[in-house]
Amino acid sequence: MSEKRMQGEDGPVRLSDTNEDSDRVLVTKRVIFFALRDLVGERDFGSVSASDIIERAGVSRSTFYRCFSDKFDVANWAYKRYKNIRLQDKSQYYSFETSLRAQLEHLSENREFFAAALRYRGQNSLSDYMVETNEEYMLQCWQAAHGKAPGYEDASAIAFSAAGLSYLLKRWVFDGCVGNLDAIVSSVCDCIPSTVLETLF
Repeated sequence: MSEKRMQGEDGPVRLSDTNEDSDRVLVTKRVIFFALRDLVGERDFGSVSASDIIERAGVSRSTFYRCFSDKFDVANWAYKRYKNIRLQDKSQYYSFETSLRAQLEHLSENREFFAAALRYRGQNSLSDYMVETNEEYMLQCWQAAHGKAPGYEDASAIAFSAAGLSYLLKRWVFDGCVGNLDAIVSSVCDCIPSTVLETLF
């Protein structure tokens, strides 16, 4: 599959929703994410510009735009591709429960950043992207399990589950990421209809 690209101010831009990054590109993306995370620890998310991130990360403008389209794309990548940031957990993703637990750990370790990014409301917001990403993931799991797209009733259960999961994750971040992770994972799983949960991996 070819990389997804769009036109940026400095030429073609790789969209962050591709997961076909080389090790070199992945290292660069993590450096850019950590730069944005550190900047958000010093000032409001809305006031951070691409130029600020570029300067803090020590990368060229063209390198930044080859990796991301803007700061929102960085935040969205950091949520969706947390497995690429938490490399130490790669061997542990053998179920939805273990993957969700690792994601909770990632959100907790970067809580101030994600809380700031989730407070932003507007185009390309992480809050909206979280729901879209969770629904996309659940639909992919369903199709892999059943070999077809879900009907209206099952699609509605998936949409409801994705929105609910996203809300619970956001509330947990805003509340300070407190509580036993295993208990939180169990509570989340209890809220997802069994017809959806049994397909998740």
